[in-house]
Amino acid sequence: MAARLSTGTLKRQAGRILKFSIVLPLFMTVMFPLIYGFSMHAPTPHHLKVAVVAQDASAEHLVDRLDAAAGDSYDVSAVDSAEEAKRQIEALQVRAAWDPQTNTEYVASMGSTSATQFAESYIAKIAPKVLVELGKAESAEQAPAPTVQDLVPPPGGDGLGLSLLFMGLPVMMAGFMTATGLRSNLAQLSARVAISIMAVLALAYATLATFVGYSVYAAFQVHALPIFLLMAFASFIVMLFHTGGMRVIGLYMALPTIFLLVLLGVPSSGAGMATELVPPVVAALHPWLPTPALLDALRKLLYFPTASLAGNVITLLLWFFLALALLGASFLRRPRPTDADAVPAEKDEQEAVADTPGTRAEGRAREQLRAAVASTRGFRGFFGSRRVVSDEQMQNRRGLHAAIRLPMFFAIAMPLMYLGLVHHPAPNGMVLDVVADGAQGTSIAKTLEQLPAYEVHRVDSAEQARQDMLHGRARGAFVPAADAAEVPGAEAGKGPVVLVASGTGIQAESAVTTVFAAVSGEVSPQTVDLAPTHANDRFGMSMMYLGLGGIVGSNIAGMMIGLVGRGWSWYRRLAWVLGVAAANTGLQYLISVHVVRFLPADVDWTVWPILFLMSVSIQIFAVGGALLIRNDVMIWLIGVFIMCGVPASGLLLPLDMAPDRYQILHHLVPSAVALGAIRSRVYLPEAPVGSAVLTELIWLAAALLVYLWGCLHVRRLRRRDEAAAAREAHQFDDAEAGEFEGAVLSGSPGPQTRQLQVVRAAAKEAARSRS
Repeated sequence: MAARLSTGTLKRQAGRILKFSIVLPLFMTVMFPLIYGFSMHAPTPHHLKVAVVAQDASAEHLVDRLDAAAGDSYDVSAVDSAEEAKRQIEALQVRAAWDPQTNTEYVASMGSTSATQFAESYIAKIAPKVLVELGKAESAEQAPAPTVQDLVPPPGGDGLGLSLLFMGLPVMMAGFMTATGLRSNLAQLSARVAISIMAVLALAYATLATFVGYSVYAAFQVHALPIFLLMAFASFIVMLFHTGGMRVIGLYMALPTIFLLVLLGVPSSGAGMATELVPPVVAALHPWLPTPALLDALRKLLYFPTASLAGNVITLLLWFFLALALLGASFLRRPRPTDADAVPAEKDEQEAVADTPGTRAEGRAREQLRAAVASTRGFRGFFGSRRVVSDEQMQNRRGLHAAIRLPMFFAIAMPLMYLGLVHHPAPNGMVLDVVADGAQGTSIAKTLEQLPAYEVHRVDSAEQARQDMLHGRARGAFVPAADAAEVPGAEAGKGPVVLVASGTGIQAESAVTTVFAAVSGEVSPQTVDLAPTHANDRFGMSMMYLGLGGIVGSNIAGMMIGLVGRGWSWYRRLAWVLGVAAANTGLQYLISVHVVRFLPADVDWTVWPILFLMSVSIQIFAVGGALLIRNDVMIWLIGVFIMCGVPASGLLLPLDMAPDRYQILHHLVPSAVALGAIRSRVYLPEAPVGSAVLTELIWLAAALLVYLWGCLHVRRLRRRDEAAAAREAHQFDDAEAGEFEGAVLSGSPGPQTRQLQVVRAAAKEAARSRS
């Protein structure tokens, strides 16, 4: 007979569960800024392939010298003709090519916009000297700029080239969540039934993502069937891999799965930043991980039909067989009745065998056990039929519904919100200042006022326009040539000046420069960047990695505290919330300032109180929600703080280039407000953030009300169940310790959790009697 569970044992087991519950949020808090920041904060070219058309031996010798001078940054190769150069670009064998004879540069923006930018910069640097050496120009200063021809330009429905990321990643994350949900809610499912369910769900997730990409937003035009099948296969692989891992090491499998799929998979995929620009150790993972294989294959199917898919498909097949091997390894261990996936018949029959003497009776009991276990192997054995269903089978149906709710929501919400943001970026209410103290400025202002996408403010001086930019009241400003001398950093006599702030959004900077160049007739007006991005934050995206870590970590920590700490006092839960928020903020400060250093050491100190306040408000809201609706609170947390908050923050795309709904959400969702305020404090320290802090405080007050409601709800349930708890308090005194841990971690009410409550209540009553 198993050892009796003492009060001390119960407390130690609950403490172990709580410690595990804190490991995952801290892991996410640390790893998001650490790995994403390390991978993408300072892009540097490593063996970025560029081709040069060389039609004779002297030209080939020149290419060899260029390749030697480029070192490890660029790999310069020679091609026979412009047609061969185009073929290699469209096959993704090189990033760009240049024909010195026609001074034409060939690129493919949809291969990678970041790699295209670096390739264009390199060609623009070498072209003048090469043209002089070939006799095409008298001096480097007089050499004409290359003419750029984009072979695969961004289509109208995928302006940033990120739509494939937000269509492929959700199906893989949904697969991870499905495997976790099935194992947590229906651990007794047989492998045959579980794999059948996962296969159907993989098709469902791929259908949802394809529907959003093709039907809702019309972001893609190519044939959808290969895209659909590839995403379904990748989602199924993730389910098998994670299920096999959980059968071996339990819930801790969540850490390596998230680490491989998301934390390492996305930076090494080339979807956000080209693999030639991330550190070599990250780029080396590209041919090995399933996430890069899926996203790279999607890019080739969507935009580069002549590129080979062989490597991507083989990588996915490798992970498929690895998942099967991991799943098979879980069956090598002899099953025990104490396993999480043991059916009730095993436990009941084991006790009968132990208490029945005689070989014949023991054999008969084993036969009954085999029959009982075999009866639950089919789909009907677990879930019943339409007309005949037991209470246990009905509970299994509810468990299946609970297991697929969150992944279904994730599979539809992430493409809807993220793909809806990036698929068609265009100015929408962008505020522009124009110094209209002369004829040129007045003409520019009149022209822009006729464009509905812009909101034009006429100002009297260049200094006023500059102050509007520094305080965040304008996205860009135009200063006529007559007033150029008033702008610090501009040169008088060289035409008009365009004021930009790249730190608040490089896409908006490009849009401002383009529109002012078009309406003024200046091919390349002077540009003064009043808030340039830092050297270690070239694309201004590091704050998003910082914010994602804080948001995801706070969501998980708050939910876990609410589930595991249902029996705690109200102040103990709040103490844990404050402690986790302080740890999150401190760790993110160390990573961003002293480890990865994508934030400068002299960054405005108010960044950290804002981050701390965001973490506290999210956690308290999550704790209160978990007290009220338990695990279902995760749908609300992900939906509000991640699916609405991150796209509406303005970090992924400036808000004045996003649809109206994101501009509205930015002022309502605390995570969006906090991330926007953090970027303002980093790049525009003079811009006010009072409204953002006020929004955070309002959400904190609302979260405290939800928390109070949750505390009262738990107290009411506790009083209602006192009689039942007293009767069942000692029902599980002889149970295995693992049963108690599983019940507490699931958050479901039952004798196991109420046992600890009754023991504590009795101890308090005894202490009160003694006093």
